[in-house]
Amino acid sequence: MDPPSMTGTLQSTSTYSDSSKTSSRSGQSTEKERDMDLTKDNAASPIDLECHIQSERITKIMDDAIYKCKLCLSLPELVQEYRTLYNLLTPPHMDDLTFIFEQYDNPLFSASLLNMAGDLSLKNRLNPELGHLLYIMNSYPDLRPIVEEVIDKQREIQANDKTKLTPGFEFLMELEHFRDLMVRQMEATAAEELSAKISTKKLEASNESLIAHIKEYSTTLKEETERFEQTMVMKEEMITKLEHELVILSHDATVKLKKKITEICFNISHLSNLRLDSERQMVLATRSHTVKNELLKEEEVESREAYEQLLRSHLIEEKNQRARRFKVETQLLSWLQKYDLEMSDKQVELDEFTQKYEDEVEKCQELEKKLAEQDIEYIPLMAEREAEYNQEMTEKMNKFLIDHAARVIQHAWREVLTNRAEKKKLKGKAKKGKKKA
Repeated sequence: MDPPSMTGTLQSTSTYSDSSKTSSRSGQSTEKERDMDLTKDNAASPIDLECHIQSERITKIMDDAIYKCKLCLSLPELVQEYRTLYNLLTPPHMDDLTFIFEQYDNPLFSASLLNMAGDLSLKNRLNPELGHLLYIMNSYPDLRPIVEEVIDKQREIQANDKTKLTPGFEFLMELEHFRDLMVRQMEATAAEELSAKISTKKLEASNESLIAHIKEYSTTLKEETERFEQTMVMKEEMITKLEHELVILSHDATVKLKKKITEICFNISHLSNLRLDSERQMVLATRSHTVKNELLKEEEVESREAYEQLLRSHLIEEKNQRARRFKVETQLLSWLQKYDLEMSDKQVELDEFTQKYEDEVEKCQELEKKLAEQDIEYIPLMAEREAEYNQEMTEKMNKFLIDHAARVIQHAWREVLTNRAEKKKLKGKAKKGKKKA
């Protein structure tokens, strides 16, 4: 098959414009990767460079597969644009496409083009003529904008109405998603993955340390609380005891004072007749009782002041204990809130990463199953197609050799006949010259 000519293409009159409004994500990522400058001094090591080259190769293979899938999905609408294909394709390829279209117009192949929407079996979908059609169209880069425009329109339609989502378009979306995941995974270096694991281990170690500290502080707070409660009980018992002693002393002092006053009054009444003789003794006794009363009052004042001072000291100590307890409880609450905030964020992040990883693993397994199922039928069919193609090329080569040999023989025979005719002419002229002489 002759290679397609890329020059001299005519302007298409199709409804699809040659310049697509939107370009595929795979094309953008390929252009970004090509713009990377790997010749600078800070370029990666040879191993990293080789990894980058392999990543570009894998990405290019995935982009080609995605474009072929898009071409398959847009083929039912693309083959209807006969004028566009006629302006872009070479005449030999256009003749081949016309021949394939005529085959699919037959009743036997009338439903083959519907296979692109996923309505019939895999056997008709991988029809050799249809594969040849895809091979021809894939060899023309000028069709890429039209294909992208068709896919964008289908994407808008299926985005507005989920019921119109076909299996083929769903496979294309999954393939594009797989390509993005693969690029993202290849861009992540081993150092980044190792750093993420190390940070996770550090967070786990920090979490265990914080839990141990919280348990330790909780135990300490509980012990201090118990000691504080015991101290408060002892203080209350001491205060109650002192109050009881103060009441007893006050009662004793009052009783003694009344008794002394009664005794003085009794002595005065009984010694009224001896007033002149006992006046001096009475004055002395009165003074002594007054002194004793003042001493008892001073003792009462001192006892009350000692009680009030002891009470104030106990209240101050109780206040300090309460402030210390409030401080410890506040610090513990702040640590608990900080721990809850940090661990809630990290737990959400860990759950998201775990869920994403499980989803990606599940999708990869599903894709591997689908690819394995397709390879079971695809590989034998491709081998059969390759054998038919080789046989066809061999027959064309043999036919070309036979035709070439026939043309060579005919050319040689014509030269022989021409030489014979010239010899006859020369002989005839020689005879005429002899006759004239």
